[in-house]
Amino acid sequence: MVAGRTWAALSNLMMVMMLPATFLNSHAGYNKHDINFGRFYKAATQTSKRLLREVFLMMLDRSHVSSGKHPMTVADYCFNILSWSKRKYRESFNAEERALLEKPVTSTDFDISLLTKMIHKLFLDMDLPEPFSRAIRDLKNVRNRVCHEHVILDNSQLRENFDDLKMMYKQLLRESAEFFTSDLDYLLNDVQDEVDGIFSSPLSAEASEDLHRMEEFRTYLVGKFITYGRKELMSFYSKLKILNPFTWLNDDHFQEMLVDKIFTPLHITEHSRSIEVSSLLTTECICHETLEATGIIPSVLVLSGIAGCGKTSLCRYFLHDWGTSSGGIATLRSVDILIHIEVRSVTCSSLVSYLKRTLMIETCSFFEEQDVIETLQQMNILYVIDGMDEAMADGRQLVNEVLSVLGNSRAIITTRPEFSSSVVQVARRHNLTSMKLCIKGFSIDGMSKFTSQVFSSLEPDEKQRRQQECEFFMFLKKANSALGDHLKLPLTLVLLISLWREDRSRMLKVTSATRLYFEIFRMCTMKLISRLQTFTLVHDMDLETFTEEWLRALGKEAYNMLENGEYIISDNRRKMLMSLCSAQQIDSIQVLSAFLMCEVKESFRGIQYSFSFIHKSQMEYLAAMYLTRDISLVAHPLSDKIISLLEKLEISKTDSKRNKMLIGIPESAIFRSTDIHKWSNTLCFVIGHLCINRCSELIVREVMKKLLESRSYSYNVSSLWKIVQESDCHPIVCEMVGSLVHKQFVWRPKNEDLCNPIDPVFQLLQHTHLMPKEVLIRILDSTSQALVLAENGHVERRARENLVPILTCLSQRPSVKVDFRMEQHFYSWDSPDTSDDLLTTLLPTGNLTSFMGHLGVSGVAALASVRDISEAYIRVSDVEALQVLRDSLSAAPRNIAKMTLRLNIPSTVAASSLPKFSHTPELSIVLKGVDDDHAVWAGEVLAQLTPKYSEVDLVASCLMPSGGERFLNTLRKGEVRISERLTIRSVHRLPEDHYHQMSKAIQCPFSWWY
Repeated sequence: MVAGRTWAALSNLMMVMMLPATFLNSHAGYNKHDINFGRFYKAATQTSKRLLREVFLMMLDRSHVSSGKHPMTVADYCFNILSWSKRKYRESFNAEERALLEKPVTSTDFDISLLTKMIHKLFLDMDLPEPFSRAIRDLKNVRNRVCHEHVILDNSQLRENFDDLKMMYKQLLRESAEFFTSDLDYLLNDVQDEVDGIFSSPLSAEASEDLHRMEEFRTYLVGKFITYGRKELMSFYSKLKILNPFTWLNDDHFQEMLVDKIFTPLHITEHSRSIEVSSLLTTECICHETLEATGIIPSVLVLSGIAGCGKTSLCRYFLHDWGTSSGGIATLRSVDILIHIEVRSVTCSSLVSYLKRTLMIETCSFFEEQDVIETLQQMNILYVIDGMDEAMADGRQLVNEVLSVLGNSRAIITTRPEFSSSVVQVARRHNLTSMKLCIKGFSIDGMSKFTSQVFSSLEPDEKQRRQQECEFFMFLKKANSALGDHLKLPLTLVLLISLWREDRSRMLKVTSATRLYFEIFRMCTMKLISRLQTFTLVHDMDLETFTEEWLRALGKEAYNMLENGEYIISDNRRKMLMSLCSAQQIDSIQVLSAFLMCEVKESFRGIQYSFSFIHKSQMEYLAAMYLTRDISLVAHPLSDKIISLLEKLEISKTDSKRNKMLIGIPESAIFRSTDIHKWSNTLCFVIGHLCINRCSELIVREVMKKLLESRSYSYNVSSLWKIVQESDCHPIVCEMVGSLVHKQFVWRPKNEDLCNPIDPVFQLLQHTHLMPKEVLIRILDSTSQALVLAENGHVERRARENLVPILTCLSQRPSVKVDFRMEQHFYSWDSPDTSDDLLTTLLPTGNLTSFMGHLGVSGVAALASVRDISEAYIRVSDVEALQVLRDSLSAAPRNIAKMTLRLNIPSTVAASSLPKFSHTPELSIVLKGVDDDHAVWAGEVLAQLTPKYSEVDLVASCLMPSGGERFLNTLRKGEVRISERLTIRSVHRLPEDHYHQMSKAIQCPFSWWY
């Protein structure tokens, strides 16, 4: 935005720079910052334009070499080399641009905007690399910045900007030289010398010419749009606040919850990497095979997250940061125009219509409608599109048009996870690169910071605020296990704070989203009744009946709106809801504002009220409440509304009698159709309502049956745990969910899963009879702690607090196969830590099918109970444990198919004291540190344990050839047979003749690793 001060400074600057330096020093209305800005403007426009023109001419020359034609004008190039039609030529360039394109190409002064446009339109067949295109965009963005905004620069800032500009020149020429295999060092030296000259040269009359060009640019179509548009948009965005639920709920301070006061960075990830909000716009796409950055900045960022995770707040923060130039997101400073589209409120399908009616009414009035899109395509625009999952037909068409004209601009689109793939598909249809990111709400630190900021806005008294904040954090600490990930959602956290401040005792009942909304609406109802008692003569009992019926009517409207894909309360719906109040002579504004967001506008017609739902999840809760009442009418005919719903959702009509009576929910195909995503949250809330209201088990079972028939739930353990959680772990729900998981489900818990007490699979194991086919637990390091990638992107050490409870659950599920591997215990020689406690937690009732670890006496004794282990890797450190292992194997000789024994006993132990294994599986053995002095001992140990081995491996040995021979002779005397391989890993080299000699002495493949 160019403020009045900027225009004055520019006007003064043009006049002053033509005056002698002595006059400048005495001129009180002019300062060094303005002079520095003039220097930077000249370099960013004139020098950058000259450099880009040289690159363009080189590309033009390379492009037409193969044709043998040498066009004199760009227009000639379009018609005779690219074979464009006149129509395409006119559609690609406006009249003013065409006039320049028809002049001799070598003498025409193209500006940066036109040069950039020609490079992207004329050389599509060159397949320009992204770093090259990005270097051009960077130059254009700097030009736009100095042309649209007066930048305050002291000497050090001027030097930094000049250094940045020189780096951009170097990057562009480096990419050009590499792509076109040309030596461009001479050109780099020229432009860098020119920039240095501008930086250090005295003021001259040329400066006034530079600023005159700048003023001319401001009157140009693009400059005019940017100048007026930025001013209008910034004014519009400055009035937006973070989405505050129930602004009337506590006190007037809620109205001061502005973005800059409340917004807290969210936890955003793409697969395994964590991305800061400040670097969102500079994050490159990653190759998921190599996990390396590709250098491509995506045109479309798809930010997905569940309801209430902070998607809307993030969008509002982008608007705030751009509008205030606060610097939180540095890349936004180069954005000419930021266009915000709240999809749920879109009522027109054209981008131009949307801008003219909503965001840029004044700006668009200066332009012909056909010029708006053309002008937008010449600017650096960021489209922030919020709530694609709530789009109706007009919204979808509008977003589709935005992506079709996106060009070199970019778009951020938020949506729920189930709709993110469809957004990516739309981007692909328009040949746009995209990247899917996941918003997971707050990190632990972010949650704490956000809570503090909310309390700061709610409570002006600092002492009381600190006390309340401390008490609330104590509550969160107790509630964390029950509420889990709900606490990471900004919307939920604000609702929790509201409820906690109002009634702390009832907070103990909040363990799910259904419970949370139940308590919130209960509180809303109580406050409404309390207010109405003051203004009406209606009896208290009648008020309670009225509010109950009115809320049910609101739920019906919420259901109908969800069914029709509507998210804004229409005038007809609002009038109907208000008529219910009028019939009872109750103030309708009081009632509607108790449960809905209320916006008040003054106009010539008086005060206008508009109402909307806080969030889609609020609509889903109310719709579920409305449906639950009809479902709960036990032994009564189904209402027409429910039957209509079931028929619309393609409910089977084969059993009409069953459809007429509420024996359960009729057979349905909805959960196998595309509508499952549309109604999944609503149906979860239905389950929650039924369980809260303690409906009959028959009803709960029938509703669950319909919900779980969807195949999409078979593998989605997160969705299954959500159902259980919303039901408050109702026994019927737990039973049915536990039996639903696909029989082929194999769980491979990661470090994060073993350290996260709210992991959905872990929760399902604890609260249901979940029966995975197999569980593969692999621990590479310590069994007590793990290195985990934290939400802030740093690696942290956390306790594996889930490990013992998981093993306990698995011990109660003997049909679940368990592959349990503790690699550090197995490979760490001489480490005293054993796996005994963990193994005995699982055994004897668990089904261990594979094992790796270090075992003591109790651990190897537990192996006697195993039924069928395919392989076991066991390190044993004392003779007693070895004897018990022999006894365990003898008790069930076929219970271990293959075993690798890492014998970790000292050489002071006599071989004769070791037990003899008469019943052994296919056995391999590993010994460490065998040297010449103990070569015979090692052979005797092997001979003592058993005469037959699959493999023998001497690791980290110091055997010399002579010691190796003694070891082999001892094996031969003991009649030890090795079926697969003998490996000696020694620090001494084995000569070739010794190798052949020793190979003959052992009847198996033999390796000596040096």
